Amino acid sequence: MAIVDGLTPLKIRGKRRGIPAEKWTSGRRRNVSLQKRQAPVENHSTVDAPPSKQRRTRPPQDESPLEQLPAEILQEIFEYAGNVDLPVVSRQLAAKLSKSRHLQSELAGRLLEPILDTQHGSRPSAKELRVATRLLNSRFVTWQFFTTWLLRRHDNLVEGESHDWPKLWAALRPSHALLPPRKLLLPPFTPEKVAFLSTLAQNINDVAALDSSYSEDVYEGLIAAIRAGHADVVALLLGMGVSSDTELLRIAVVDADCNKDVVEMLVNAAMTSRSSNGRSTGALDLLDPAIWSWAEHARERGNDRGAWLVSYLQALQRKTVPSR
Repeated sequence: MAIVDGLTPLKIRGKRRGIPAEKWTSGRRRNVSLQKRQAPVENHSTVDAPPSKQRRTRPPQDESPLEQLPAEILQEIFEYAGNVDLPVVSRQLAAKLSKSRHLQSELAGRLLEPILDTQHGSRPSAKELRVATRLLNSRFVTWQFFTTWLLRRHDNLVEGESHDWPKLWAALRPSHALLPPRKLLLPPFTPEKVAFLSTLAQNINDVAALDSSYSEDVYEGLIAAIRAGHADVVALLLGMGVSSDTELLRIAVVDADCNKDVVEMLVNAAMTSRSSNGRSTGALDLLDPAIWSWAEHARERGNDRGAWLVSYLQALQRKTVPSR
């Protein structure tokens, strides 16, 4: 073998290794810098977790001692305590206490007993009246439940026949200070609600004297009845002593499309209140611009209610304004 430039060539046996550029895997390798990512740390401990994630729904086996009691014992406690708010504490209690119609009937009799038969010198306390109203406001005290309970108080009556419910309730001599439940003042005003309200409110003629805050609820209920066009509910609430004013008349005309019966009820109630108070002017403004604007526009469009309202207001003005 010839010597080149004084160097002796070496012959390497075995497989020749290529340089990185010659290898087919060189371009497929990932950049090492891209692989240096911080691996997520799995921590199964709940110490560092936020409080909101640590709170979970209570498992069924974690019931309170009261909730773990059998339904029979819970019902005895419920009847003895007479606390109608007990079922709303938890779903477990509600499920165990809402299935017994007998328990509900017994509870109604116990809480209503102090406010009945009040014409022999006995007067219920404010707490007893408040508890009775709270009972009537309960979800299970429906019109059907109330009438069934009322028939049981009168042993000689048969369920299913036609009865005068207000008369049967009045025969028990309930306190005149008993306020109807607030649920009867809210729409929708079903026939059952109207019958329930007319039975309980038959002896109330000045609700503001009984409870000023409750009279505000009755006023809001009157507005809802006017908007819904329920003349029977309007008559009931006005009979409870709610004062009629220009705002109510404006709502009846402008917002409720001028129901004739409702308008006449509001005007008559305002006139009666003015006469009883001995005032020459009342809270009802028969010259209210909004009312007259609606009446004139309705008459121009051919609406019979607009023409009727104009004639009705003019007749009222002739009665209230003395002739010279």
